[in-house]
Amino acid sequence: MASRLVLHIGTQKSGTTYLQRVLAHLSAELSDAGVLYPTRIGGRGPVYNHEAAAYGLLGTESFPWVSPARATAQESVWSRLVEQVQQWPGPVVVSGEALSVVNADAARRLVEALAVTPTDIIITARDLGRVIPSSWQQHIRNGRSTTFSAYLRQLSQRRGASAGESTNAEWELDPDQTFWRAYAIGSLVNRWSPLARSVTVVPVPRGGADPHELWQRFATSLELGHVLPHIPPHIDSIGANVGITEPEALVLAGLNRQSRNSSLTDPALRQLRGRIVKDAFVPRADRGNPVRLPPAWLDQVRAWADADVNDLMRTDAKIVGPVEDLRVDASLRAGVSTPPQQVASAAGAALYLLNQPPPAEAPAAPTRKKRRGPRSG
Repeated sequence: MASRLVLHIGTQKSGTTYLQRVLAHLSAELSDAGVLYPTRIGGRGPVYNHEAAAYGLLGTESFPWVSPARATAQESVWSRLVEQVQQWPGPVVVSGEALSVVNADAARRLVEALAVTPTDIIITARDLGRVIPSSWQQHIRNGRSTTFSAYLRQLSQRRGASAGESTNAEWELDPDQTFWRAYAIGSLVNRWSPLARSVTVVPVPRGGADPHELWQRFATSLELGHVLPHIPPHIDSIGANVGITEPEALVLAGLNRQSRNSSLTDPALRQLRGRIVKDAFVPRADRGNPVRLPPAWLDQVRAWADADVNDLMRTDAKIVGPVEDLRVDASLRAGVSTPPQQVASAAGAALYLLNQPPPAEAPAAPTRKKRRGPRSG
């Protein structure tokens, strides 16, 4: 059985994909040093995180975006992950960013299923001034077309009168409360604390910090001595799931609206959006304005963040990095109207790409025929 489990539960949009890619890249070196970061747990090939495997345990009740068929398909993957954790003699790191959205009952089921003592929880977290715009653009990338203003109104309605409270029954029980279950940091810590020896919060550094600062804070929180490098390997922007800009989000939102009555399947539309982001948007030198909070919402979001940080400070969580990184930066600029030419430029890049043939798939390697032995008699 593993000597120690480090369970990294995200949150989403907090550099989690980047950290997972680094750990997966280092998995062989970690294994040689006696630390397991599982990357081969079944399915079609190696994985860089364990979120999908958790679908096999917790299913659609905990992850509303997961179909019953997909959850069933992941049951054997989850079993394989548990088997590897149980058989490994040293420390094990398991990471799934969407674990931050599950309620207390699901969190308990997951920790009990992995069954490792001691278990230490790591939460990477980003301030609401940055995470809300990032979450909205991801919402659009996932196929929605909600305007940013409407998205903020929804968050405000779901936040309700519960700001600053450590526990909240509505957030626990309502399947639509995934945002505040994940991002109200004090409540999140209190949900997981009873299940672990320790909970550590790693704030995402603000802009202008050393580019390796997030990795170095995270590596410190893992408490694995000198096993991890001080400077992480390079991870490309697509692999790190870098966000899109406001004009790019507006173009995708328009595409999503027009696609509602399309004959294209959901997988085909996901592939189309992914191709536009990867091959049309990311390579551009001037991608337009980043997504920023509208001026009318800046004070409200600051108040939410302050309440959540104050709630966090009443917990026993360790914090690796300045806790002020979880408050909204006083110098954060509100958004301005996006110039039409930026939207036109993003739309033009997408249209140009769609006029190009998709890249040809590499031909499959020829199958070598088995040599038959001589026929008998």
